Amino acid sequence: MYEDDLSLHLAPRVAIITRTKDRPRLLRRAIKSVIAQGYADWQLIVVNDGGEPNDVDGVVADCEDELGGRVRVLHNAQSRGMEAASNQGVGESSSEFIVIHDDDDEWAPDFLDETVRYLEAHPEDGGVAVQTEIVFEHLTAEGREVVERVPLEPNMQAITLVDLLHFNRFVPISFLFRRSAYDKLGGFDENLAVVGDWEFHLRFVVQFNIGYLKGRPLAFWNQRRDAVGSEANSMIAGLADHHAYSLQVRDRLLREHVQAHGLGPLLYERELVAVEMHRLHEHLDRVQQELQEIKALVRDSTFPGTSRVRQGQQAARRMTARIRRR
Repeated sequence: MYEDDLSLHLAPRVAIITRTKDRPRLLRRAIKSVIAQGYADWQLIVVNDGGEPNDVDGVVADCEDELGGRVRVLHNAQSRGMEAASNQGVGESSSEFIVIHDDDDEWAPDFLDETVRYLEAHPEDGGVAVQTEIVFEHLTAEGREVVERVPLEPNMQAITLVDLLHFNRFVPISFLFRRSAYDKLGGFDENLAVVGDWEFHLRFVVQFNIGYLKGRPLAFWNQRRDAVGSEANSMIAGLADHHAYSLQVRDRLLREHVQAHGLGPLLYERELVAVEMHRLHEHLDRVQQELQEIKALVRDSTFPGTSRVRQGQQAARRMTARIRRR
């Protein structure tokens, strides 16, 4: 056995990367979520990205007995950004599987059991995502109040590129992937302050199949609509940044496509879409006009006279049938 193979064999099977900054009570909850896993062959790497070191060390110390030596803490004096923190954590591990467990999210106790078992049974897949539930919460002095639970993408049956092109259909807390896939892709793009997970998922699904475990939610994406400061969600508090960086990613990928294939196909597709949109608007204008005619007929049919009422009703039915056919 080669030395690299031996080190991989002796390393924990799963590396769990948790990025945090000045959110000790959320970090404590995240660590408890990891400790509660039925699958035990993991290592937790906490990357404190520019936050108060004593807060992080204190939380980890409180959980030390339950962690059983399976944790490493990395402190950055200055914040390097979310994707750099992810790459930093991955670089300090040598596991077969990797997952990003942000400090405000949670797992069901069998998340690792189910996802590791799936990848063992499907060696052709580069990763696996699970059904996820969005938990809207309000933090209190005693803990939290759950405001609402909403399934994330309840109609999704599989992870596909065509779906991901529109927006990110799954989130880091739900995704276990192989280190070999991460290495081939070159990790996360550290130039992206936000949407780095979506950009990574796009590159991932181009190269590898991603399995999907639909059914009971195994991951919980916690969001706080009213939180401010360090405990706010980046998705909610930084919505403008998400739009800006999403546009940046789309523009870069489009430029790469044009450099490889030229502007011709893109111009053709743009013109085709313009023609179809023009036809759609014409159709909607006709429908609007016919609806106005129906309203007029119904209004007229209320005048005295049975035959007039019958004529109005018949005309309205004919108009409705024509609209439905279109």
